[in-house]
Amino acid sequence: MAIYSELKGRVAAVTGGAQGIGAATARAFAKQGSKVAVLDIDGAGAKKVADAIAAGGGHAIAVHVDVTEESSVGRAVAAVAGELGGIDILVNCAGGYGRLATVEDMPLEEWDRTIALNLRSVFLMSKAAIPHLKRSGAGRIINVSSISGRQVTVSSSPAYGSAKAAVIQLTRFLAQQLGPDGITSNAIAPITTLTPRVAALRTEAEVERIASLVPLKRLANPDDHAQAMLFIASDSASYLNGITLDVNGGRVMM
Repeated sequence: MAIYSELKGRVAAVTGGAQGIGAATARAFAKQGSKVAVLDIDGAGAKKVADAIAAGGGHAIAVHVDVTEESSVGRAVAAVAGELGGIDILVNCAGGYGRLATVEDMPLEEWDRTIALNLRSVFLMSKAAIPHLKRSGAGRIINVSSISGRQVTVSSSPAYGSAKAAVIQLTRFLAQQLGPDGITSNAIAPITTLTPRVAALRTEAEVERIASLVPLKRLANPDDHAQAMLFIASDSASYLNGITLDVNGGRVMM
């Protein structure tokens, strides 16, 4: 694992931190010596991750948040900044969808819920964190998009793919508007990753089929994405702004 000594002591707030990519990212920043806020609507799950980090000698707190609700986001961001002394890095990892679907069979409520979880959340968290990031001197916004935002696949959710494509464009707006304040905004676009959510949505045969399409002949694990985000947060990536890093083993090459 690469070591980025400059990340020691910086505050990293990670949404969706109770499991999967978010949990791996929280642990990865903690190993670098960052102070980590594990944010999730699953408060017990977030606490479990934060407690494990603390037990290993790291510095982490758990914060309950509904990333789709402005008031909840405001309270959570204030709590992180108040307890940890600011925010240097915001990782917008919360997201997902409930089922594979088509436009034709998707109720409006499901569309709205998926867009809120994957896109509104990035807007709300970024907006609330910006004042703290401006004071950081090394502000970073890292948004988690998806390969579904890069291409259309048969077995996905149109709401999820549309939201993740929009996350990429929102990342560009943030990069353009916050660059003068020394804040970089970038995204990663993961491939299907072996997380509990994916295991619940996909059969073993489907996982094998997707892996067979990847030049590296395997799906990603959560730490593949966490390591990419460590790099983006580091000083080594200080001139990267507005990019989307495709972490997909070569499945889609842009």
